[in-house]
Amino acid sequence: MKIALIDQHPVLRSGMRIFLRSHFQNLTMLQTSCLQSFSQGDDDDSFDIIIIGMTEEANGIDNVALKRIMRENPESSFVVYAGKLQQELAVSLMNEGVSGYLLKRNHPDELVKCIQTVVKGDKYLCKEVQIPMDVY
Repeated sequence: MKIALIDQHPVLRSGMRIFLRSHFQNLTMLQTSCLQSFSQGDDDDSFDIIIIGMTEEANGIDNVALKRIMRENPESSFVVYAGKLQQELAVSLMNEGVSGYLLKRNHPDELVKCIQTVVKGDKYLCKEVQIPMDVY
């Protein structure tokens, strides 16, 4: 499995790399600090999943850069790993083609579950984003 991890915090990227390698065999990872610096490389560098980290301070995402990366990686599944819950943004991202959305405060096993879900071609939203059934 090939995963690209985009997050501005190097310690978080390193920790995620160690954690994910302990859960997925034959894992290859590319790490970069921001959407703008991410590039596809050659055709041999296609990714199964691209994880985009958002900080607690972020009120949105660079849609131009995200759309460019999505266009350049049409076979990849995209997961947003957010520092804070932004329900409207999460729903918007899912409508734009992001496959998974979870929070950095979620248990690490939820990241594994998210990856397993989106690799199968399904969508994944952490429970904090999902609308409770009793609202209807």
